[in-house]
Amino acid sequence: MTLRISASLPGFAGRVEGLDATVPLDESVRQQLYAGLLDYEVLLLPAQVLTPDAHVALADVFGTCAAGAFFPRKDGHPNLEIIECDAEHPPELNVWHSDVTWLERPPTGTVIQLVVLPASGGNTIWSSMSKAFDALSEGMKTYLRGLTATHTWENSIVRDALASAGDDKLIDAVKRFKPVQHPVVRRHPESGKEVLFVNETFTRCIDGVPYRESRALLAFLYEWIVQPEFCYSHRWEPNGIAVWDNRSTQHYAAADYYPSRRVVHRVTFNTRVTEAAAAVPV
Repeated sequence: MTLRISASLPGFAGRVEGLDATVPLDESVRQQLYAGLLDYEVLLLPAQVLTPDAHVALADVFGTCAAGAFFPRKDGHPNLEIIECDAEHPPELNVWHSDVTWLERPPTGTVIQLVVLPASGGNTIWSSMSKAFDALSEGMKTYLRGLTATHTWENSIVRDALASAGDDKLIDAVKRFKPVQHPVVRRHPESGKEVLFVNETFTRCIDGVPYRESRALLAFLYEWIVQPEFCYSHRWEPNGIAVWDNRSTQHYAAADYYPSRRVVHRVTFNTRVTEAAAAVPV
């Protein structure tokens, strides 16, 4: 089977046609999907109803299941997270971020399906960190390549989630998940693209520069990455499916549908390819 993939923006957000993910995928299809994710950074798949097992099997095309975040899990399927938003569960993901960058090795990517869609709104927006980097001036690129930044969960919604689970979980997380440093510019270990790697949710500061310089530089980068030239806003359909590369994108879940209901199933994955190259400043 030969898939058809067309870009939503030049070189970004590929729309996949001809895929039936409800059946086991042969090696040719798996290779096409894997290569497509490296080329387009986000893949938008045909809407279809996935069982939990089929959802996990689709994620397996791209890597092994990862721990994910702190969302509830589907009964009997510990790798499938449920993100449910409604009047009693206000949306919290309407912030720009890459997932779990407060780990030394953040997850490679995610496969999500919209299982309950509001009547209107609820788009997911992705920004290409390779496009954002490429558009910078050569002087700024050179400056940023030599910098690292500190990432932490402690000033984010993760802290609120842990606090609501009890003091013991919060204290345990403080002990287990110390702040980490990542290069501000990373080279993608498979595609070779240079990408910006700071986000407003988890990046605390630029290391080794004065506080005001760090604050001003991060403010500039946060504004820079959300320019429309780098962003694709996806209008979901029922049972729509998307895959994104967490190493080269950021995303934002628009909360304009609130207080209507929106439910997402997601499986996070880690690459089978060594990430060592990504940890070296370029």
